[in-house]
Amino acid sequence: MTIDRSSWWWRQGRAALGIFATLLLAGIILEPLQSQAWDVTRANQPILKLKSLGDNLGQGTLLGVFGGFRNILADFAWLRGYSAWEVRDLPTTEAMLNLATTLDPRVIMFWTDGAREIAYDIPAWSRHENPQISDEEMQKVNVEQAHRGLEFLDRGLEFLPNNYSLLLNKAEIYDNRLKDKAGAAEEYRLAAETTTSFYFPMRMYIRYIYVLGHKQEAYDYLRKKYLTLPDNVPDAQKGVMWDMIQIMEQDMKIPEPNRAHFPKPANYSRDPDFDALPGVDLGNI
Repeated sequence: MTIDRSSWWWRQGRAALGIFATLLLAGIILEPLQSQAWDVTRANQPILKLKSLGDNLGQGTLLGVFGGFRNILADFAWLRGYSAWEVRDLPTTEAMLNLATTLDPRVIMFWTDGAREIAYDIPAWSRHENPQISDEEMQKVNVEQAHRGLEFLDRGLEFLPNNYSLLLNKAEIYDNRLKDKAGAAEEYRLAAETTTSFYFPMRMYIRYIYVLGHKQEAYDYLRKKYLTLPDNVPDAQKGVMWDMIQIMEQDMKIPEPNRAHFPKPANYSRDPDFDALPGVDLGNI
């Protein structure tokens, strides 16, 4: 019997066989790595104490052994970890986070989504699994997991220095989980310096250092940055920034000759629900 190698059935069958072989090989390779990742997990309790699998297996060794195939393995590890996360399987979730980021540390999503799982989701699992946990113990879990998330992002920044997404996620963990405005302000500042679209982290940095008492520093920084804001980019919120200048000048009682006197931006309008500077009265600006 002669096989027509140009036929549709031959081409599709060959493609399907290739996919099956790739999946099978990925599963075979991942199995021993997952076992070692679980060993790391068990050695670093309680709740989640992430340590790079690369520290144990050797980052260079992994990358050298798997070469370009590591990207596919990393994706499989991430998908397996995501499936574990959906069913709140903590050991597998941690093991696969470690494995995916070790195999391919260049994928930003692995670090940002992983940090959110560590800092936000796992504490919620603790409450769900143990409804009787005291508020004091729950707070300890929240703080510990927030710091674990920050450590995880710091590991990512070793591979992706000055990455906007990783820095922004650090700022939000400081802000939302630890309620640490000083820590958040510094990360917002670093994030703002990594991109030309710095508008949101810049606003947050200015707000926080102002309410923390560094008013002159915030005012000087705002005046400098305001001159770089475009008129036709909504995300820049130039009207909000103009409001902030007026509020600061009034609150700080800056003499009229020393004020900025910037004209109102084009199409200016004030959002009455936006608290430009928390704790500072808008007055009659």
